[in-house]
Parts: sequence; structure tokens; C-alpha cells
Amino acid sequence: MSGKIHKSEFEKMLEQQVAEEEKRKDSAEEEAQAASSTGTEPAPDEVEELRRQLLSHQAECEQLKDQQLRLRAEFDNYRKRMLRELDQARFSATANLIRLLLPVVDNLERALAHAAEEDGLAVGVRMVHKQLADLFAAEGLVPIEARGQVFDPNLHDALSMTPSEEVEAGIVLEEFERGYKLKDQVLRPAKVIVSAGKEADASGADAEESKDETAPPSE
Repeated sequence: MSGKIHKSEFEKMLEQQVAEEEKRKDSAEEEAQAASSTGTEPAPDEVEELRRQLLSHQAECEQLKDQQLRLRAEFDNYRKRMLRELDQARFSATANLIRLLLPVVDNLERALAHAAEEDGLAVGVRMVHKQLADLFAAEGLVPIEARGQVFDPNLHDALSMTPSEEVEAGIVLEEFERGYKLKDQVLRPAKVIVSAGKEADASGADAEESKDETAPPSE
């Protein structure tokens, strides 16, 4: 689908009616001018009739113009809404297809992680993996950074928390499964293991929390 939406037949009909009313109005004006240029005074009834016809044509012409403007605005809103719906439908279809193929990519990466560099079969698997990666990148798929990043519940799915002497609490230690974003939308959060900080600090925090829970209420 090209995404181009043509004018409706009704709008074309309104434009034609406006043009016809403009011609009738001009004709009434020409008749009035011709009557005045002959040098003869037209009858009052004829003048009043011409004036009435002119005002009627002017009112109808303005009404048709107003209808045309409203119809054009409605048509423009309809066209924009249809284009948004088409974009959303395409995005949803792409997201669903990529979501189904991501486990295949995961298995390819696991196989490559245990394959020797000189393995001929591994070379072919790497080519397939690269083709998929390039295809996904062209559609706007980007991996979510996880290892070494501050844990973000919008991007990361914490499987567990592990004490660490080197890494402060709240930092992602390991990435169990890679996450992805499709354009600005999270397609799959990264499954990660998060640092709980030094074991002494973690146990101290647990003890302090336990102390607060068991302490008698102050009077």
C-alpha cells in the first residue's frame, strides 16, 4: 500500500458546486450591471428580485465553501489517522515476527560460544547469525546494554541478586539472556543477575532490618 489517500467523490462534488455557484453569482452581477448600463431604470420589482437572487447565491456559495473546508479538514484527519494505524500495524507485525525469531538467535549464539573458530560448520552458522542480525538492525532492533549497567527495571529482568566484593550494589553482574529494543519500545527485557554489594554490607543491612522489625515499640 502506497499510503496515498485520494479525495473522495463527495469532496469533488462540493468543489464543483462551489464553482457553479460562483458562476451564478457572477452572472447575476453581470445582469445587474447590464441593466444599469442601458440607461433605462429597471422596475423596482426587478431590482429587488435581482438583489434577492444575488444574496441567495452569495449565501449558498459561502455555505458550500464552509462545507468544503470542513470536509477537507475531516479528510485530512482521516488520512493522518489511517497512516498512523498503518504504521502501528506494520510495527506490531514486525515486532511479533522478531519476537518469534529471537529464541533462534539465542540458540545460534549459544552454539557459537562453544564452537571452535576453525570449525567449518561454525563458519556457516556465523554467516546465518550475521544475516539475521543485519536484518533485525535494518528494522530498528538494538540490543539492550546490561553488564556493568545500573539495574533498570524497565530494561532488565533480575533473576537473582548475588553479593560481590568488587561490584557495588545495584549493578548488573551477569547477563543470562540478552534483551532487545525495537526502536523505542522494549521488545524483550534482558535477564540479568544483579550485585547485592559486599557480603558484609548485605548481611549488615539484613541484620539492621531484622533489628528494626523485632525492636519493641517506643512508648
